[in-house]
Amino acid sequence: MSAKCINKEKQGSCGLPGTEYCFSSPLGYINITACAAGLHSLQLDGSINDENFSPNERTEVQLLTDDLKTQSQVIKQCHKWLQTYFKNPKLLTKESRPDICCFKLANLGFLGQVWKTLADTVGPGEVITYGALAARINNPGAVRAVGSAMRKNQNGIIVPCHRVVRSNGMGHSHSGERSPNQLGPRHQ
Repeated sequence: MSAKCINKEKQGSCGLPGTEYCFSSPLGYINITACAAGLHSLQLDGSINDENFSPNERTEVQLLTDDLKTQSQVIKQCHKWLQTYFKNPKLLTKESRPDICCFKLANLGFLGQVWKTLADTVGPGEVITYGALAARINNPGAVRAVGSAMRKNQNGIIVPCHRVVRSNGMGHSHSGERSPNQLGPRHQ
């Protein structure tokens, strides 16, 4: 697996410039944009789709675009969290979640409130319905808006939009791509 991305400056959700990094993973490439304060986005490579989705659990999580030893604490924290996610997700409850810039804003806004509530309250192996997540943010009538927030989530895997399901229990792909849950029951 060779790197498909290079370090480049990119504007982040906090308004500060961030740098893009590329990690290898069992799901393929993971592109991360971060500044020293936290993550701006964490996305699976856009070329992954139903036709070419082929997880390889032997692939290690590695930073491909630079030397990990010289990186910020945010990138080191993200690397460690992703290693735990793919090797032993049950230990994630003991692992610090990487800082996410938009969670640090004084006024999270609706999207930030939905994402933070999801990340804070739905752990490995758990699922939640759109309606239950809307109720957790004290806005039970916002079921469709919660679904819209899932589609706009820039920090997939860490903010587990793939664990939000319809009231009938059916899953839903928010990005049109396969969900990380499809690695198998170990990651659900």
